[in-house]
Amino acid sequence: MRAYVLGAGASYPIYPLGRDLLEAVDSFIRDSGRCVDALEWLKGNPNALLGKAYRAGNMEQIFTILDLAETFFFERLVSEWKAGKAKVTNHTAFDSEIEEYRRHRKVLLSTVEAYFLQKHQQDRTGYDSPDWDNLKTFGQILEPHDVVITFNYDSTVERVLREQGKWSPADGYAAGTELLFQRGPHDQSPVKLPPSPSEVTVIHLHGAIGWYKKAPFRSGYEFSGSAGAFPQEALAPAQLAEISLDPLLLQGFGILAVDASMPERPTEQDQILLHPSFLKDFEGRDTGHNEVFTRMWRVASEAIRAAEEVIVIGYSLPPADTAAWTLFITACDPKKTTIVNRSPAATARYGKISSLPLFRSFKSFEEWLKSHLKAGSCS
Repeated sequence: MRAYVLGAGASYPIYPLGRDLLEAVDSFIRDSGRCVDALEWLKGNPNALLGKAYRAGNMEQIFTILDLAETFFFERLVSEWKAGKAKVTNHTAFDSEIEEYRRHRKVLLSTVEAYFLQKHQQDRTGYDSPDWDNLKTFGQILEPHDVVITFNYDSTVERVLREQGKWSPADGYAAGTELLFQRGPHDQSPVKLPPSPSEVTVIHLHGAIGWYKKAPFRSGYEFSGSAGAFPQEALAPAQLAEISLDPLLLQGFGILAVDASMPERPTEQDQILLHPSFLKDFEGRDTGHNEVFTRMWRVASEAIRAAEEVIVIGYSLPPADTAAWTLFITACDPKKTTIVNRSPAATARYGKISSLPLFRSFKSFEEWLKSHLKAGSCS
């Protein structure tokens, strides 16, 4: 079994690299006619740090500053609660600037989610583009029981593997046990999604577009109001699963069935995404759900330890991503690890987590693919 760790470089040029994401989201807003003032607010913000982050196009820095405002907000609530003050949910006492930061943070979060979901829909018709050639070749290389560990939100690798008959959303995610599907929102006829079982597992360490917290109860079930244990028919299907999939995500894959535990997309719920920030919310404060991350990171660590070879493609190992550093330091054996990255600085960072001078490395995804194919390793 091989473990492949993917960063933004693996999805490029289909998806923008980190510093181009803000420009892509800005274009999405203007092309879709959305009335969103978050970017205009950033552009003209008097805060010197926000202004510099916006001009640099650094989405991580922008969200980090906005996340600090969110942190101050919750710390204020906790301190009021500990002091025993009444009506701690009365937010009018908070500084108006903090409230403004929180409002624009929420707008920007929802806009990023909308951008990735629309891009996922467009990927269905753009799949024949040469931009996909590297990922398609990569999919052909993958063998049964291989594991793909990705820091990306997008579903490009899943699309490729599904087209090649190696992956299904029914059991291909390591975020929980098998998901169940039905014909439509109002038709509970069960639907099987091939292939079964999936040959390759995909683990999203930062969450993924179209992932939502699984509701404990079946959609539309009418409760009698009596106390006591809930009947089995009240519970949502696939009780051991930790996520539900957006119907729009499935449509983007060309799947007309819906997740039986969430036949219609929620309107008020945040997706399970660790948005780009130096303050990653593994606690699940935004999503109200952290079990999925606990499981994914544990399974990823086990897969890296057990792998006969680990190949890291297009992930720059940012200094602020301490969770990723810990994962590589504790689970990765440098002797069996290959780094595929154009950046000498990124390659050097990998060298710092080992007593060895450097991991084996390749300059680009395409270069590694050619070397792999030349060695006759493609199945």
